[in-house]
Amino acid sequence: MFYKILTLLLSVTTFSFADYAEFSRKTGLFSSRDKLSVYFFDSKNERLALKDETDISEQKYGSLAKAMSKDSCLAGVNGNFFSADKQGSPIGLTIEEGVQISPFKKGAFTVAGILFDTGKNITLMRSTAFDPKKHPKILTAIQSGPFLVEANKITPHLNNEKSTYRTFVATDGQGKWCIGVSSSLTLHELAQWLATPGTLGDFKVHTALNLDGGSSSSFWEKKTGTYFPSFKSVRNYLGIKPRGEK
Repeated sequence: MFYKILTLLLSVTTFSFADYAEFSRKTGLFSSRDKLSVYFFDSKNERLALKDETDISEQKYGSLAKAMSKDSCLAGVNGNFFSADKQGSPIGLTIEEGVQISPFKKGAFTVAGILFDTGKNITLMRSTAFDPKKHPKILTAIQSGPFLVEANKITPHLNNEKSTYRTFVATDGQGKWCIGVSSSLTLHELAQWLATPGTLGDFKVHTALNLDGGSSSSFWEKKTGTYFPSFKSVRNYLGIKPRGEK
């Protein structure tokens, strides 16, 4: 496994699934300020796995790396937004191994989208279009937001003033997926970059959803040993593991 640096004006990177790669629009001294660290996977072979701390004040894992290692995951990031209460209650639908931890919600940008795995395939859709009655058997689910890219286009009215670390999940709409973290960017900057052809090599982003970011942003990948810890404790983690493995 090796690191791949993408310079948009010079080349397009081709990779295999599952794979880890780094992408940058710049080279040299300032490249670290404009970087994406991404893990690619195929929904036919890998599935989502949520690991919940249960109580943020009394954590059973303590970090993304420990949670992912204990569950034989291939890669992982921090999960959805959480409340300021003592337990750090997740905001929006949160399901771990078929058990609902937090209920489905609508209305806020933090729950604009729902990402879920039925045990057979992964779906990312607008929360306003989701009907819980039509999806009674969900293995893993989280709600988050806002959407960054939809139908290959930048989501309108994204904030372009606050710059911070970002965590995201994206799909090409054909069964290929990725999770990743970025260097400090605004939501609009990240969306614009992801929507640009060639940004992630030959992976074309059809839909991308923002996860909890800022000091919560964290990324872990097993094969290369890559680990970017969060700056604060978070409530849950979104892992990727082989499909069919408990």
